[in-house]
Amino acid sequence: MRILVIGASGLVGSHVLAECIARGHTAIGTFRNYPMPGLVQMDLADDYAVCALLDTFKPDWVVHAAGWTWVDGCEKDPDRAYRENCEQPTRLAEHCKKRHTRFAYFSTTYVFDGTAGPYSEDDKPNPINIYAKSKWKAELNIQSALEGSALIPRVICVWGKETQQKNFAYQTIKALRDQRPFLVPSDQIGNPTWAGDIAIWLLALMQMGKSGVWNIGNSKSMTRAEWAQSIYMGAKHANMLNGSKEPKICPVGTLNLNQTAPRPLNSSLRIDKILTLHPKYCRAPHEISDLLHE
Repeated sequence: MRILVIGASGLVGSHVLAECIARGHTAIGTFRNYPMPGLVQMDLADDYAVCALLDTFKPDWVVHAAGWTWVDGCEKDPDRAYRENCEQPTRLAEHCKKRHTRFAYFSTTYVFDGTAGPYSEDDKPNPINIYAKSKWKAELNIQSALEGSALIPRVICVWGKETQQKNFAYQTIKALRDQRPFLVPSDQIGNPTWAGDIAIWLLALMQMGKSGVWNIGNSKSMTRAEWAQSIYMGAKHANMLNGSKEPKICPVGTLNLNQTAPRPLNSSLRIDKILTLHPKYCRAPHEISDLLHE
């Protein structure tokens, strides 16, 4: 397959591009602000550049793994959130439809309100913050534009090797190395999932020509505090903490964190649907050494 990965300098996009290449597909990736070797610079706001790349490369699939994922930032700037998470990917989907190109859009289980998790693909979304509302609207608009043919993987708590080192695993290790108190929610639940496993599952769905919503994640859910503790155990075993003493992981209730955007407390996901199609062992956070340095 010929695959174009939008947002290939990010966490999920970089792993998707690497998996495409490893499996022998013809693939290229784009970046907007964070250049990486081999990637093509492109801003989705530039329709001319987008169409030119589609017409030149002629992909069979476009994977949208970009967007603005800073939840509190989205709450402060809704216009940007809807523009980058909904309007631009919807236009990209429309461009793909005109060229008979399949389209995959990464969404999130934050589209749920967190009161009844874990969630399946058939549960009704009820987003409670701007980030999630922009993603849910994008799901609806993209499927409408593509007449239901879009592939929409939903993920939560993704971690792994990342050039910008923004994800929770890096945040935790940095706090542990600095020996500073690390406040983490004791009541926010998700499925910590290595980005490489997400890429493997996504490629399987694409090769089978699947569409619709698919939950992709580790079957094991845990609180952010438990996740941080798991990362600590793995990093300690791998001698990644530079001799730091016992961790200062401080579990705190969400209401005490004064976060700008409301969080769904249990946004964990069920993966029964994808397991019937493509069983896959998921790596755990304590395996962090190999997976941050692969």
